[in-house]
Amino acid sequence: MPVLFKKHLNNDTLIGVWHITETAEELLTLANLNEREQHTLETYKNENRKKQWLSYRALIRELVEENYHITYTDFGKPFLQISKKNKHVSISHAGTYAAVIINEFFPVGIDIEKSSPRIVRVSQRFLSDDELGFMDPANHLNHLTICWTAKEALFKLHGNTCPDFKEQIPLTPFAFCETGEIDSQIILDDTTEAYKVYFTKINDYFLAFVTDTKKG
Repeated sequence: MPVLFKKHLNNDTLIGVWHITETAEELLTLANLNEREQHTLETYKNENRKKQWLSYRALIRELVEENYHITYTDFGKPFLQISKKNKHVSISHAGTYAAVIINEFFPVGIDIEKSSPRIVRVSQRFLSDDELGFMDPANHLNHLTICWTAKEALFKLHGNTCPDFKEQIPLTPFAFCETGEIDSQIILDDTTEAYKVYFTKINDYFLAFVTDTKKG
């Protein structure tokens, strides 16, 4: 079973990454879908999309080892329902990886992304001039990818309700490294909240995650 890793970040937070090497048929046997989920799966025509969708469900089952149900808010933020209790969950998949973070009490966010030249073309859409100014020229692509995954993780933590990455999710300058943390904020109307996002490199991908311990 290709669980790349799973671990407790603390007493309340569980994180896992799955490396997708199976066929969709093999993942289907691991995901244990209910009838509604089986119907959803049948709507996907792309084989890779099916495998990504199934892999994070198989990963959740590996992490919680219980029957679960995923529900969504109107903005698409997922919640994990286990034994009639809602737990906070965030999900991401890209290429041949899927990632999940779960917390019983606090909102969480996670994102995984492969370093790709396309991120350079859109960098001015999600980074301010100040943020673009601290990119490491020798590691420009990877530095941009870290920033994107960090902002995506924060966006997911907040329930997909802060769409302006450039203005609403500023990052404090940080030096490029393959594993580290970033001080950041989410700015909404009259409120500004501070967060610390953690990131690490997995082959050609970067994983970023954040937990909001201020909210229950």
